[in-house]
Amino acid sequence: MKVKICGITRSQDVSKCEGSGANLIGFINIKRSKRYVKLKEIIELVSELKNRERAVMVLESENPEEVVMKMKKTGIRNVQLHSLTFSQIKYLKWIENFHRTPVEPNMKIIRAVGISEDSLEYTTGNGIKFSEEKVLEIEDFAKTCDALLFDYQVNGKSGGTGKQIPIDMAFEAVRIAKEANHNLEIFLAGGINSERIRNTKAILERVIDYVDVNSGVEDAPGIKNPERVDELMNIKA
Repeated sequence: MKVKICGITRSQDVSKCEGSGANLIGFINIKRSKRYVKLKEIIELVSELKNRERAVMVLESENPEEVVMKMKKTGIRNVQLHSLTFSQIKYLKWIENFHRTPVEPNMKIIRAVGISEDSLEYTTGNGIKFSEEKVLEIEDFAKTCDALLFDYQVNGKSGGTGKQIPIDMAFEAVRIAKEANHNLEIFLAGGINSERIRNTKAILERVIDYVDVNSGVEDAPGIKNPERVDELMNIKA
């Protein structure tokens, strides 16, 4: 199980997270986020990375062309999308492939999918069942993207809620996604911290590729705590 630390806003946190062994490091370019950083700032922060392939740009773009433009400006090839339909993502892959130069690595698309109790059709003692609409959403994105990131959804928005997804709900979402695409990578977000990883590590490692950590290693939005980063990475190891 690998670690993505997201919501980076300071150069010292770039160095700390990479030095401690974070596999991916996320920069949020979404204005509604408390950890929003402008493209110019992202370029400066990414320049601090020894391995720029660790960088992930988190976007809520209105159209595929905007995603390609921001990738070109920053040089980041991993994008985490909190918008665009699966048909728009298909188009994004097509136009990005057209614009990609021979020296640029392939783009990696991580699509955030929000789930919560509102996503369920019912729950019983024998398990849970997502609504048909949510199942189709998971399947469509699973077939289109390189990875899915499951996060707790509040008022139709995923990301930055700080709420944890119940483990049985997360596993059912993973099952649906993996049946649609066996090669899909899975990220789990939503209030992830050292305590949750410590308590569920053995279970998570069976089905999750990455844990996505943000507020769980912070003193304040965008201000990472070095000791919490070390604690997290020691548990992961």
